[in-house]
Amino acid sequence: MVYVNLYARADALIPEGAGYVLRETKASSFPLKGDKVTPDNPKEHHLQDVTIQTWVMEGSGIPKTRVELNYLNNLWRYPGNDDYSGLFVQLDVSELVEVRKPQVPVWIQEAVTVLSGDMPVITTGKQCNDPYDCSFQSYCRQFDPPAPEHPIELLPDAAGKNLAKKLRETKGYVSILEPAPAELTGARAELYRRIQLAHKTGQAIVVPGCSARLAALPYPRYFFDFEGIDLPVPRWAGVRPYEQIPFQWSCHIERRPGVFEHAEFLDLSGDDPSLSCIQRMLEVIDPDDGGPIFVYFVTYEKGRLEGFAIRHPEHAELMQKYIARLVDLLPLVREFYYHPEMRGSFSIKKVLPVIAPDLDYGELDEVQEGTGAQVAYLLAALDPKTTAKRKADLEAKLRTYCRQDTWAMVEVAYFLGQLGRPLRPREIT
Repeated sequence: MVYVNLYARADALIPEGAGYVLRETKASSFPLKGDKVTPDNPKEHHLQDVTIQTWVMEGSGIPKTRVELNYLNNLWRYPGNDDYSGLFVQLDVSELVEVRKPQVPVWIQEAVTVLSGDMPVITTGKQCNDPYDCSFQSYCRQFDPPAPEHPIELLPDAAGKNLAKKLRETKGYVSILEPAPAELTGARAELYRRIQLAHKTGQAIVVPGCSARLAALPYPRYFFDFEGIDLPVPRWAGVRPYEQIPFQWSCHIERRPGVFEHAEFLDLSGDDPSLSCIQRMLEVIDPDDGGPIFVYFVTYEKGRLEGFAIRHPEHAELMQKYIARLVDLLPLVREFYYHPEMRGSFSIKKVLPVIAPDLDYGELDEVQEGTGAQVAYLLAALDPKTTAKRKADLEAKLRTYCRQDTWAMVEVAYFLGQLGRPLRPREIT
């Protein structure tokens, strides 16, 4: 549809009465309030999108009866047998569109003004990623003014970023070196001051006490990591849209101090990997030996175990046993260690290069992080065009990547425990 030189393409025009229902489908799941039941307001950029379509539609002489946003229903679970009724849920936004429709000519004029003028003089920032990542960021950054070597935005987490914004706006600080320590406030003030000191001195800071905490944990010790896939349209019965389903895990096992072995799981059959994943865990991780299961960012692994318990209640008790033994290394790093080369991040991919620089994720070729692992899984397990040779190559890369994640946890634990570098075992598939 084209009206006043504005082109819009509708996902669906559905005949209804004397006109059409304009239905715009989004890859987002149904917006809900905190109670996870009550519908919430849709995102503003979704409303603007469908408002533009409505304006063009009506200007083109096509009568409308209703305007809907079509969302994936995150309360729905796939029943199987190709029955996808209920996958989507429609949100009537007709009244919200009517309120915004008079703004469309203004938006058009603003766009024309920008396009007809010189390149805007503006530095890159949050607007470059909201609501979506702009593909021109690398081009635009070359015009940014020189950034401070230690920007104040190195303060981590949402609270740290908010504090950085406040200090920049009220005090004019651009570097983390500028505030007085007393100005670094909040629940994590001690952490912020430690980060500031590390950047001032250029030296890592190790807070004593972690080695005793780790030494108190029993053996065997399991260092465990899931990789999962979150499909918008589920393939396997009982799965919600975007529910993370583990297709792989790696586990380094320390039976006694310094004695390691490795076990893993990877399912590239394209079938639901859940039950075989659980069975393999049961073979490797004794549910009753009481050994800690080390993870990095416990929310992810805990969420996957809880998901197994919901979908496979016959294993719910086993999952709870595993959950009770999870030990998160991330808060231990945050509490006891910081190196300026971590640049305000406590991601294991930032921590590992400063404690074990010979283990470089950048050398892992195609699969270097979680998104790469998901893409590799899609190609290897679900793409019929993938050749056997290519599948074998992807399988090897997935195994190498996941093993690196769990061995990285071993390195972190040994570093925090002041035990030197561990000796890596020969890993048998």
